[in-house]
Amino acid sequence: MLVLSNGHGEDVIGAMIAQEVRALRPSLDVVGFPLVGLGKPYRDARIKIVGVQKSMPSGGFAKHGVGLFLRDIRAGLVGLTASQIRHLRACASQVSLVVSVGDAYPLLLAGLFVRRPILCLSTAKSEYIHGHYGVETWLMRKLAGLVLARDEKTALALAAAGVKAGFAGNVMMDGFSITGENFGLTLERKVVGILPGSRQEAYRNMVAVLEVVRRLAAATDNGLDFVAGLAPSLNGRLMAQTLEKAGWRCVRGDAADFESGIIARVYPEGLDEPCVILTQGRFGDVLNVSNIVIGLSGTGNEQAAGLGRPVVAFPTDGPQFNVRFARAQKRLLGDALVLVEEGGADAVAREVLAILADSARIAKMRRAGHERMGEQGAATRTAKIIVNYLDTGRWEGCNLEEE
Repeated sequence: MLVLSNGHGEDVIGAMIAQEVRALRPSLDVVGFPLVGLGKPYRDARIKIVGVQKSMPSGGFAKHGVGLFLRDIRAGLVGLTASQIRHLRACASQVSLVVSVGDAYPLLLAGLFVRRPILCLSTAKSEYIHGHYGVETWLMRKLAGLVLARDEKTALALAAAGVKAGFAGNVMMDGFSITGENFGLTLERKVVGILPGSRQEAYRNMVAVLEVVRRLAAATDNGLDFVAGLAPSLNGRLMAQTLEKAGWRCVRGDAADFESGIIARVYPEGLDEPCVILTQGRFGDVLNVSNIVIGLSGTGNEQAAGLGRPVVAFPTDGPQFNVRFARAQKRLLGDALVLVEEGGADAVAREVLAILADSARIAKMRRAGHERMGEQGAATRTAKIIVNYLDTGRWEGCNLEEE
């Protein structure tokens, strides 16, 4: 089985599915072919990588601008694509099934150059933001044996367009684990989780969120606890330096803290409260202990909403979590996320407190998150669909209407 993916997030999904398939059918040869970047998620999951890989200046976002595309061309994109096509052709005779993860590009490559049955995981489009273009649905009808959409609404739209489509859940909901770690918190007070993002802007984002923390602490007489989940891609030392330059004091964690995933505690200069616990490598536990999340993250916000945590967000100067991105995420998550576009830190703090005081609103946001993101277990369900197809030649188990 060949897993063909075109981006870091897509590699994460592909690697999770590959692991689940391998667990169900250890004798099956499962390999990954990352089209963008070096495929680190596959390596981390100990999934064999085939094909040719090379990092490009755009990081896989060439379609987001002519300038990025031209930089990739100068860096050898054309030669890389030609090499990848040659490798796809060369390995085609050994492939029983292609799992295409991402947009229409890997689906097109699989259909043209591998010519084996294809399961397409369409992760890039949602009817909540913008549905698939006509050419994409045409390619799905022609090339894919089955398309698994990222949400049920999108699956229904694809089916109405003549695509054999279904919904088995959103695999990103399986991208974290909960160990039960509570970071030393008693959980007697409400906990505000903080997700500053995973890219370079996360350092600035954390400074902005701490201004909200100041106001929340003042409004509640230090009656809340705060815990931040830093992405593995962030440098803890650089984060501490950034916060100290902004007037905060960072106290490095001890050995026991590190065992719990705590890298530092953050205080206003000269004060012992409010304290923000900085963690890394415990994303699921951060969501688990949180009553609400202030999120400036892409996938992280979606995962928080899917776990039933109300999310409050505000646009930054980007480049990722700008107004356009934040509004698109609001459309994707609906009532699970509140987007505060005006009023700065004061308005964000007021929104957080208003939600925490309204149990009916919390329940509504929780239901919306579950509806938009689906339950956990999608990777296992998808793997069972794959194994069943390899055994029987039939696509079953993904909420398809019986024909």
